[in-house]
Amino acid sequence: MGESDRTSHQAEFQDRLRAGDRHRAAEEMEHARAEYLQALAYAETHLGKESPEVDRACLALASLYSALDEPAEELAALERRVGIRRRKGKVAEVVDALQDVAQCLGDQKKSDEALAAYAEAVKLCDERVEAHRPMLRSTLLYLGNLLLRLDRPAEALPHFERGLRLCRQEQPFPAFGAARLLLHRGEALLALQREEEAIPLLAQAIPLLSHRSQRPSTSVGKLSYYLANHYQRLGRYGEAERAYATATLQTATGEKPNFHNLAYILQAWGANDLKQQRPDRAERHLRRGLKAALRAHAAHDPDVLSIQQDLVNLFIPAKRYAEAETVLTEMVAACQHPDFTDGASRERFHNNLGFVQVHLEEFPKAELNLRRALAEPTKDENCFVIKNLGLMYQKMGYVTEAIQEYERALPLFEKHHGADHAVATFIREALTELRAA
Repeated sequence: MGESDRTSHQAEFQDRLRAGDRHRAAEEMEHARAEYLQALAYAETHLGKESPEVDRACLALASLYSALDEPAEELAALERRVGIRRRKGKVAEVVDALQDVAQCLGDQKKSDEALAAYAEAVKLCDERVEAHRPMLRSTLLYLGNLLLRLDRPAEALPHFERGLRLCRQEQPFPAFGAARLLLHRGEALLALQREEEAIPLLAQAIPLLSHRSQRPSTSVGKLSYYLANHYQRLGRYGEAERAYATATLQTATGEKPNFHNLAYILQAWGANDLKQQRPDRAERHLRRGLKAALRAHAAHDPDVLSIQQDLVNLFIPAKRYAEAETVLTEMVAACQHPDFTDGASRERFHNNLGFVQVHLEEFPKAELNLRRALAEPTKDENCFVIKNLGLMYQKMGYVTEAIQEYERALPLFEKHHGADHAVATFIREALTELRAA
């Protein structure tokens, strides 16, 4: 084939590939599939079955198959690229293709095959050869991360450590590559409960990896959250706040935001705000966390209800009973779902709703919810509910009924929570006042 003919065929191939890209961008997936397959067939016919153009068409098809959730087709396309590159004998190209195959296998839960592909890629590299070190380092990172996902941190750790040794041999020093290895080495150490060794690594890596020049990463977000929790436990609330802000940004702004993780981060950030006596900020973070949780879970999920409970715990001490009632009404409705089986939580939600309705002087609603709470037996024999019935009758001016309920509640509190419990003290004082009336 003459050079002008090859150039012409390459241009035709490029046009067909670009047509597929345009359809893919417009989410016209079947049109994209047709164009990519035509590009592949054209390259095979006119440029050769081992040509770089066939390699590129296979990669485009593999990406499309991944988006369409067609795992067998995706894997076949990626494995064809490995075959093409093996026959060329260029180590860097083979390792790159093996990394793609290993990632695909890992995503398909074929862990042993994925580990084997990574092991083959590692074996191909010779760390004495300068040109091999960057691809060996990246393979070790991916291999270690797969082992972390498989809950095998002890096996992952040596791969991260070997990668870091390679970094020290490279010129110029690969700062971002080293930071990623440090980050995940810290993650492995956390999984091994070696927090004292892990935290300095996270503190060193996260500022670099969260720089605006780097793409947001769910991994950086998750480990920033762990770092923030560590600072919060130490009472270093300012440092915790900065780490929670980093965790939020990394988790919320990535290509695929992780709303489950985001909810946890914002809830913890709200707790950090409260420890700094900043309830307004805590409320804002909890409300954002609730929105994220509802994007990841159904309304009856414990993660959703936990954030709602934190909001209620914010509103009741501030005597914002109407706002507490709104949230608790949603919680009570959620716990009626047939998949919700936590009777103790259902009792607590009805009891809390009844309590705020007592303070709002919505007595018929309050009694209905308190009676519903009594239908859910608890380990402490529903003593909080019985106390709230006494409070309701007291506020209604029904002295005899109030005394009766308080007298039922007091020995239960003393039995289950101790005579010095704050609510036991409240009941004794209320009884003294009612008996003197």
